[in-house]
Amino acid sequence: MKKIFRYTVLLAFAVCVLGSCKKMDDIYKDFVVPGGLTYAGRVTSPVIQSGRQRIKISWLRGADPNVNQARIFWNNYTDSVNVPIPATGDTISVIIGNLEEKPYTFVARTYDNKGNKSVPVELLAESFGDKYQSFLVTRPVVRSENVGPVLTIDWSNANKSGGAYVTEVEYTNTANATAVKRFSVDELSSVISDYKPGTTYKYRTEYRPGASIDPFYTMGYTTQLVAFKIPKAGLVVTADSFAATSQLANGGGPPGYAFDDDLNTFWHTHHTPTPVAPFPHWLMVDLKKTYNITRVELTCRAGATGVTNSFTTFILQGSMNGTTWTDYETYTLVQKDQAQNFAFKSIPKMRYFRIYATAGGAVHTSLAEFSVFGYE
Repeated sequence: MKKIFRYTVLLAFAVCVLGSCKKMDDIYKDFVVPGGLTYAGRVTSPVIQSGRQRIKISWLRGADPNVNQARIFWNNYTDSVNVPIPATGDTISVIIGNLEEKPYTFVARTYDNKGNKSVPVELLAESFGDKYQSFLVTRPVVRSENVGPVLTIDWSNANKSGGAYVTEVEYTNTANATAVKRFSVDELSSVISDYKPGTTYKYRTEYRPGASIDPFYTMGYTTQLVAFKIPKAGLVVTADSFAATSQLANGGGPPGYAFDDDLNTFWHTHHTPTPVAPFPHWLMVDLKKTYNITRVELTCRAGATGVTNSFTTFILQGSMNGTTWTDYETYTLVQKDQAQNFAFKSIPKMRYFRIYATAGGAVHTSLAEFSVFGYE
């Protein structure tokens, strides 16, 4: 009796289920597409680029020959633009203008000639404008210097993550004409080979955020003075001491020998007779006018490699009156024949320049040549 009751309940349940399924089929039958849904070929390999209050969207044509248009939506589908797709061509692109300066989310769909649409493709980009440009910073110059018609510019790091792209330099060339050169922000040092000595140049940095189709420039140009090798004619060098006669046969002696652009001559401190004064030793030049000093170039006495013919440690000093001195940097001079450059971390003003040697291999010392670089 229990079995009969159990089977009766199960049979009733099955009838109910079948009845419910029939009702559900009746409800959804109007939404069933015979043969299934067909999608148009979607936007392929899209590239989206920022711009000045506009955005450019490009994509490959794709393999679906029936696709004949696309539609780009933004602002939660409240704005859109239709993009006709021609029968030929590999790349489709559209520029959406008059955009407020802010980030955007775009949705791209394609449609074929049978009315089918593709699955949506979401794209993110940002429109830039005056607000963005107002915060741009010009790439700093560490120093710039010319020798003859060659101008060398050493750059500080650029704000590449912020979109810095190139730095544009406007200068006067050797033909006395205004010229412009553009240097990648990846360059740490740039060279201009036709610069007119004695002139200034100006520069600005171009930014292209998000591979922008439009350039954004820093506000105005920055004018830069150019350092040069300060002329030596008429300048007098003095020292704490010099070998008046004992080094003359070797080409050495007076302090002026270290400032004559001749590497075969050299300054040598007092050598004989005794007593010989120990370190410190110094060389000083009156530049006759005030300069902004950027660096000094020193060359040891010939044959210095492996032999301590010159001092090894020295301080660069400056003064406006030749009496009160300011220490700027302390350096080590390598004992070798090649010229060595020593730059100031700052660019101090001075009329008097001094090399103040504090240590060496002996009590006396020497130097073949030094040159001072700066600008007025």
